[in-house]
Amino acid sequence: MRDTSGIVARLRANRSRMAIIAYGDELNSYVGQRMLELMRAGGDTVGFFRLWPMSGTASYDSARVVIGRAPTVIFAMNVRPIAAKGSIALPDSLARLITVTDSAKPTVLVSLGSPYLLNQTPTVKSYLIAWSGVRPAERAAARVLLGWSPVRGKLPIRIPPAYPIGAGLTVSDSTLPPVKPPAHVIIP
Repeated sequence: MRDTSGIVARLRANRSRMAIIAYGDELNSYVGQRMLELMRAGGDTVGFFRLWPMSGTASYDSARVVIGRAPTVIFAMNVRPIAAKGSIALPDSLARLITVTDSAKPTVLVSLGSPYLLNQTPTVKSYLIAWSGVRPAERAAARVLLGWSPVRGKLPIRIPPAYPIGAGLTVSDSTLPPVKPPAHVIIP
């Protein structure tokens, strides 16, 4: 969707140290797990912390510790519509954490569900949409960040106010060195 700071392109070109902060509801206990496994298998050093709708101050403090130890942060957010939930959004405390982190260090927000997270985090510089919290979508997002799959896509919806139908992000693989999964990596 957007990569104004070039962090997605940098992640694709080089293995690095990072934190993955995952968020999902109680029915998605594996959120972030596939991304974590694949990023580590691809050569990145990854710290990990998972937040839930019921996460309180202590959990957010623990997430900040993991974030503080890493030069780059990936937020893997699974916000999905659930009947009678009332809203389809990040908790305000999580939206603030993403915004503050993005202002301090290279950050990528990956939506594994609702494409509208950018409405709550409008200043985030790098935003990818994987559209779903299913394991193949999470693996696809990790493959994009590792440089194993191309970055391309166009919105089939509008994200107010700045992104009309058809907007999107393309990172040309021709500008990056060819990167393939290491031979020892078995992609689940």
